[in-house]
Amino acid sequence: MRILYMLIGSLLVAAFVIKLLKGTKFDYLVENLEGSEFPLKSIYCVGFSWSEGKIFALKGRTREMLVGQAKLLYDPKYAEYYASIAWAQLLSFVHLCLTFGFLLAGMLDSVLMLVIGIASAVAFGFYFLNRMRDLLKTRESECTAELPEIVSTMALLMNAGMMLRNAWEKIAESKEGTVYELMRRSCMDMDNGMSEVDAMHKFGRLSNSVEIRKFTSALAQSIERGGAELNDFLGRQSLEMWTLKKQLMLQKGEAAASKLLAPTAMLFVGIITAVITGAIGMLI
Repeated sequence: MRILYMLIGSLLVAAFVIKLLKGTKFDYLVENLEGSEFPLKSIYCVGFSWSEGKIFALKGRTREMLVGQAKLLYDPKYAEYYASIAWAQLLSFVHLCLTFGFLLAGMLDSVLMLVIGIASAVAFGFYFLNRMRDLLKTRESECTAELPEIVSTMALLMNAGMMLRNAWEKIAESKEGTVYELMRRSCMDMDNGMSEVDAMHKFGRLSNSVEIRKFTSALAQSIERGGAELNDFLGRQSLEMWTLKKQLMLQKGEAAASKLLAPTAMLFVGIITAVITGAIGMLI
């Protein structure tokens, strides 16, 4: 088996080098990628090389899923690009982990190393396949948490006589954070000629938050009706949003408490075991 592992590992090394050299034509696709989201970007050309073939090409439901997530996470016109980056990441790291797994299994004559290599390949594949989905979930949570304060501030500014667009821009520039960045992006859209209603709808869609989509849809309908009841609408929404935030905080508290049950139970069992063991020892 050791010889077989070394043979397969050597073939994987040769394939990796060939794909790495062949994929240099894709270097321009990764040279501007920055941040912890794109580790070891220099090897992504291996994944791009594999994806040129029919077997490992990005297609079907996987392609639709990644493109759909990229449209929400990044600019929609770059959705295809970021979907292909995610797929190249997956293929590159899976190949790399399998290569190390077989080589180490052969050199150390250890099945465990092969199992670790395969498990690492599966873990990296799962991570890169779901990375954008997880980022969208984080965005949704952050945006929903900030919504009550945004609505309250907007109601306060508009009751003071400020126009909706001016209030929106003031709130967008007031803080740093995911939702405020999305608001600034919608301000840029309005400056570039997009209507307030369309910009609100786009903001709600990009936030990936059901509550924000409901709010922006209702806000857009109020604007289309002339905005006569806009102040009253914002006042009602502010109360509803703070009630929602209280409910979310209670749910998070219950979830955190339930997570503590397992370690608490283990600690209790450990204490009981120690007491019983000590008592039995004294009796003996």
